[in-house]
Amino acid sequence: MRIAYGGHPGAFGELACLGRFPDAEPVGYSDFRAACDALVAGTCDRALVPFENSIAGAVPGVEQLLASLPVTRLDVHPQPVVFHCLAVPGTRLEEVEVVSSHPMALAECTRFLAQIDARTQEAGDTAGAACAVAEARQFTRAALASTRAAELYNLDVLAADVQDSADNVTYFAVLRRD
Repeated sequence: MRIAYGGHPGAFGELACLGRFPDAEPVGYSDFRAACDALVAGTCDRALVPFENSIAGAVPGVEQLLASLPVTRLDVHPQPVVFHCLAVPGTRLEEVEVVSSHPMALAECTRFLAQIDARTQEAGDTAGAACAVAEARQFTRAALASTRAAELYNLDVLAADVQDSADNVTYFAVLRRD
């Protein structure tokens, strides 16, 4: 079974797929719309799309997206979300000038971001932000993403567990095509 999610490998969508469907193949797409389009087209058997977070609230545009498509919500998968500040090896936290991540992730880590006094930059997904940091290879850039993203993109954890609440959860809609 193939499960569509929005984002790069290491995104919380991929982690949700692995948690909900451990024997299936997670397939990443550029965004939530593209993941849903893959489901509707029959390229994937299911899709997992985040619709709400326990800290930041509703994911903008997702409920409207789901309502516009021939899909059915089968279930809800609660995915624990733990963010780490990631950077290329050798980076020190005090050197970081820009932290990038998905807008929801930035909203889930406001206390940490206020403490380090860095600019924020929105990215399409958390793991995509980590991948961009790895490719840029600059000591002034960091990303908020998962441990899996750190491993996949060979990044160091500068600060662990930086989300505003220890019980941070994102709720994913488990979708099938009609």
